[in-house]
Amino acid sequence: MRSLCVLLLSLAPVLALPNYAQTASEIPPQADARRIQNVQPDEMWTRVTQCVLPYYPAVALAAHIYGVVDIGLCVSPKGDVANYRLLTGHPALAGPAVSAIAQWKFQPIAGPACSRVRALLLFNPDGSTAVDLAHAILADDFGDPGLPNFLRDKGQMPDSTAVHRPRTAPECELATQP
Repeated sequence: MRSLCVLLLSLAPVLALPNYAQTASEIPPQADARRIQNVQPDEMWTRVTQCVLPYYPAVALAAHIYGVVDIGLCVSPKGDVANYRLLTGHPALAGPAVSAIAQWKFQPIAGPACSRVRALLLFNPDGSTAVDLAHAILADDFGDPGLPNFLRDKGQMPDSTAVHRPRTAPECELATQP
């Protein structure tokens, strides 16, 4: 056992892990491309250039499935939906909601790579659909804590988090059913 310890100690300089501590000059500049900023829903509505409403699946309508599909979005500086995350919603409604939100376009901006907001896609019992934007849930890289987790976990988003489409926003087109 003692010889094993001596051997390991003698090999320590050879087996040493690389030093990951870097000086300021060695650290690559923090690219804004990795930063995320939560954006107020009313501000995001002013940036919308193309809005698409989801189609209502006939099977879901016949089964009287309705409700809200909540999707977290990240919008790239170019104005495209860079990625999204399905937060809540009935599985029968999630596909059309995601398909519609992926077609949205926003005005390009300078700055952080991702502007984060939530889209609430409403599937009404009468077969119509609508959309609102709401505050992001997760914290961002700029100090915005997002909404408290207990609201998300219980599915109890306060009504005040949703901002209805203002009259100045472009009319939303209805997505075609595949």
